[in-house]
Amino acid sequence: MQTPLAMAIVFVYALCGLTVLGLLALFALKLRNISAEKQARRCQEKYRDYFVYLQAYSEEEERLKVPYGDPTQKEKQLIQKKLFELLERFTGVHREKLIRLCEDMGLVALDLERLKSGWKWTRVDAAYNLGVMRSRQAAPDLLALLQKSSANDPSLFIVARAIAKCARDNGDLRQMAEFVVRAKKNVHQLIVDMISDSQLDTDSLFTEFIRDKDPELVKIGLIGFSVHAQTGLEPALPKLVMSPDKEVRIKAVKLMCRDVRYLSEQTVKDFLNHKDWEIRALIAKAIGALQLAAYIPALKKAVGDSNWWVRHHSARSLAQMHTEGFAALCEILREERFGHKVDMAHQIILEELEKEKLRLEQESSTEQQLAYNEKLHLYRKSYKKTISTVQVMEG
Repeated sequence: MQTPLAMAIVFVYALCGLTVLGLLALFALKLRNISAEKQARRCQEKYRDYFVYLQAYSEEEERLKVPYGDPTQKEKQLIQKKLFELLERFTGVHREKLIRLCEDMGLVALDLERLKSGWKWTRVDAAYNLGVMRSRQAAPDLLALLQKSSANDPSLFIVARAIAKCARDNGDLRQMAEFVVRAKKNVHQLIVDMISDSQLDTDSLFTEFIRDKDPELVKIGLIGFSVHAQTGLEPALPKLVMSPDKEVRIKAVKLMCRDVRYLSEQTVKDFLNHKDWEIRALIAKAIGALQLAAYIPALKKAVGDSNWWVRHHSARSLAQMHTEGFAALCEILREERFGHKVDMAHQIILEELEKEKLRLEQESSTEQQLAYNEKLHLYRKSYKKTISTVQVMEG
């Protein structure tokens, strides 16, 4: 039977052995890193003139030449890193020439082969490389790899972004988007970001998504429309306001509120009376941003809305409508005695007067002074309960 002392000695020896093994492993890694750095420096020195050639003659050469000599596999990988830096830096024709060079050097073929590896992270690394090289011939294999990914696999996004960069057409992008949106929740913005990496014209794809029956794809389309400005009107947007999906309704209205061409008198009226407070708030804010003075009476009424954000944006928009809008806020003080409506109007009036006063202190002009005096007069005339707040503010 072992004594406690003997057990302690065995434990100490075992601990020392593990410590030595750990130190040896660290030392081996250090030596490996030193060796890799030396190889990288030698490669950099060996191909210095070639790297200068790539940057200096990329415009003149119709097709870039492959490196001279016969680079080893390791040297090809180091050259690939340099090419990746240039690929991320250049666009247009320069990038196309570098992509063709990657193919001529066999780098694309190498990573296509690595894509079939039994090791997961080798496949993921190959997918990333193919994405950087924007190899269209890799799109089918990348789509197949994506289909095999599980919903909980974080590398799914690396493969999906690679597909976006390598996509041959919008059909590839659509397949990628459909898979990712089914596998993950709340990734619509990320999918749009990935699609934006594509070299293709994606406007038509976002239009397809907006007109799709799947609300998840519709959300992607709406976000895509908000990121990539559209010149024409999209007839599907007004219909989406009636969508059973609240997020779709709100995103559609947000887009419509950016373009006055969507905002007919009836549309504005419908939005201000919509069941979703978010939509009422959006249109109230848009009226001020677009300076739609014709809707001052409607905004004045909306200052009495049951939702704080609607009241706030309505009052703010009135304040943006210069003297006419400010006068409408002052009318609320005259017409209302108490309640949320008069409180909000009073708060915005005082904030607006304070901002005008600060502007005068920083940069005074006759026009600004007249505008401030007119607003102050309107406020004093409408608010008869007490004038102490004005005196405090002017002091």
